[in-house]
Amino acid sequence: MSLATQPADAPRTLADDVLRQTERQGWHEWRHLSCGLGELLTRPHASTDFSGQMRALARRVLHEVRRAPDVAIFEVVHDSADKLLHYGVVHPLHTAILIALVGLRKDWSQDWTHTGILAALTANIAVTDLQTALAQQEEPLSAEQRQAIHNHPVEGARRLKSLGVDDPDWLAAVEQHHEQTDGKGYPQGLHQVHVLADAIRTCDVFSAKMSPRASRTVMMSPRAMAEIFRQRSAGYFGATLVRELGIYPPGSLVRLGTGEIAMVLCRTRHPQAPDVALLTHPDGTPREHPQRMATSPSGEHRVVSAVVCQDLSGLHAPTRLLVHAQDV
Repeated sequence: MSLATQPADAPRTLADDVLRQTERQGWHEWRHLSCGLGELLTRPHASTDFSGQMRALARRVLHEVRRAPDVAIFEVVHDSADKLLHYGVVHPLHTAILIALVGLRKDWSQDWTHTGILAALTANIAVTDLQTALAQQEEPLSAEQRQAIHNHPVEGARRLKSLGVDDPDWLAAVEQHHEQTDGKGYPQGLHQVHVLADAIRTCDVFSAKMSPRASRTVMMSPRAMAEIFRQRSAGYFGATLVRELGIYPPGSLVRLGTGEIAMVLCRTRHPQAPDVALLTHPDGTPREHPQRMATSPSGEHRVVSAVVCQDLSGLHAPTRLLVHAQDV
């Protein structure tokens, strides 16, 4: 019997405790990783070994994604104010998580996946602070901002070289992560694009669509995935991303057949029946305590749609949802 299907008075098992411990450790580890990445991206020259520290951080990203993939996906998808306030750091971390998931799905070698994560973490190093500012900006980009965005892939590769990075795949992936094989990318309009750059572009787009802006709310994940499929040159890695995350990825809000709204906690073998934490009663009033349960492919406890509701997304802290939600 799974954790999500146990009755409320069922005795806890060792497997339950291991799951909760994994979720707790995973969530806190992403906080530590975000802080460490912020130091490296905002003050790169303060490090005496930028490349070595970034490599160590990338290894931790891959370890955490392997250890608790649903918690990693929750980190990417869950809507929070932190994403807006620290977008320049949070966004590359989320892109790196998605690259790690793609690499695991495609059975890339550990070294190749590691290089992809490194490139994802540093792809926007030339515009870290600008990206945070733009996430909170409601007016259109200025000419200066637009030029900085246009040039940031090449400028980012240049900065990495000045910081001691000499891995040609890492540098090429950063320099080309906005190029497209149809020549409509930027800044160089290339037709031949490094495979890691192509993967990073797809993961970057998905992560961006799932992140809030001052001028708009986040997209519902199925819509974000559909938009990836509609983009040229994104089908190969876009399809991989959709298969890996599922229809209702952890961290997304869904409405059940009962009328209740819930947050997805983890995927199951059935793509339309994730385990969730109930956030509201059937009449729409918020629950004082989130309740963890399994949904079903049919019946009143089925998922009927994805929803966006910023108030409900922030109703309970992620640690409470992942670790302390009561079982039903």
